[in-house]
Amino acid sequence: MNKRERVERTMNFQETDRVPIYDLLRNNDAFEYFSGEKLPALSKDPETQEKLLKIAGKAVSRFCDMTRSVGFGPVIEEDIEDELGIVYHSSPVEKTTWIKKRPFHDEKGAIEFLKKWIIRIRQDRKAIEQNPFEYRKQYHDNFLKIQSLIGDTVNLLAQHGTGLDEIRNTLGFEIFSYVYCDAPGIISECLEEYTKRNITICHAIADIKLSPCVLTYGDIACKQKLLHSPEFLRKEFFPRLKKLNDAWHEHSFKCLFHSDGYLMDVMDDLIETGIDGLNPIETVAGMSIKEIRHKYGYRIFLAGGIDMSQLLAFGSAEQVKEECRKAIKEAGCGYFIGSTTEIDNSTKLENIIALYEEVHYGK
Repeated sequence: MNKRERVERTMNFQETDRVPIYDLLRNNDAFEYFSGEKLPALSKDPETQEKLLKIAGKAVSRFCDMTRSVGFGPVIEEDIEDELGIVYHSSPVEKTTWIKKRPFHDEKGAIEFLKKWIIRIRQDRKAIEQNPFEYRKQYHDNFLKIQSLIGDTVNLLAQHGTGLDEIRNTLGFEIFSYVYCDAPGIISECLEEYTKRNITICHAIADIKLSPCVLTYGDIACKQKLLHSPEFLRKEFFPRLKKLNDAWHEHSFKCLFHSDGYLMDVMDDLIETGIDGLNPIETVAGMSIKEIRHKYGYRIFLAGGIDMSQLLAFGSAEQVKEECRKAIKEAGCGYFIGSTTEIDNSTKLENIIALYEEVHYGK
């Protein structure tokens, strides 16, 4: 059974030879171990960048059955300013970027920023609509380059949200909240334009031959509770998420929904948006594979559930294997095992190996 077959059968709750692994690999030790190659000294030199990408691809090819965002991550500590004037800091150790400086300092400045951002998003959408074939070719060329590095590992074709994460992160939670309280229309307009652009991209790039699944997302929760009220989500988020899912379903794609945190208070709403799968099932936030299966049966496939913040970072290899066995048993069919979001440099190599070995050689 090849990986595509294993992935598709899992998404359709059919029997497979083993549980597939779905994860985002961002761990330097794992890159070396699963690729069998030593990482070069990190730099932005193009040759080094290409070497790092190949090593990452080789490791992903061996470790994952399904993945997203293939790459090594940042290689140097640096600040980068984008075209909107936002300064990001990149960290090769933490394998991520975060906003260091915004081009506004208060609610009024944020509203003016959003007006300009909405214009840019709308322009991007219209440019794609005017020449979808060029956009499709460029996107597919980049996708196929990555696919050539990861063998038959399934790569999610796209990662599409409604803009909620991006707007909230760009403004900062406090200013976002004030703006929505005083000028909700500008937030709604930005969410709508962001969703429309992603739907346009969907129709331009969709090709089921390349991948059977996409990620639709929105981090709407934290530990034990939601980040936003159910009323806000039902007005601003769920209807737009449904539009995204519907667009991808037109092309026969499965939609794996991603949100950290405790989601049980709005799981019925999420199901109604047409999600096909749920990730990452953050156990330390209160999520439970067993509870989801009990309440929703096999209406959605599951992906994740192996805690990365405590277990994979600080637990023993035997504890990891035990948790893997428990998750596989509780989930039954329709389950992709993996971390609760990503395997980054906080994860111990021995525990990554333990997960891999339990899946491939465990009983």
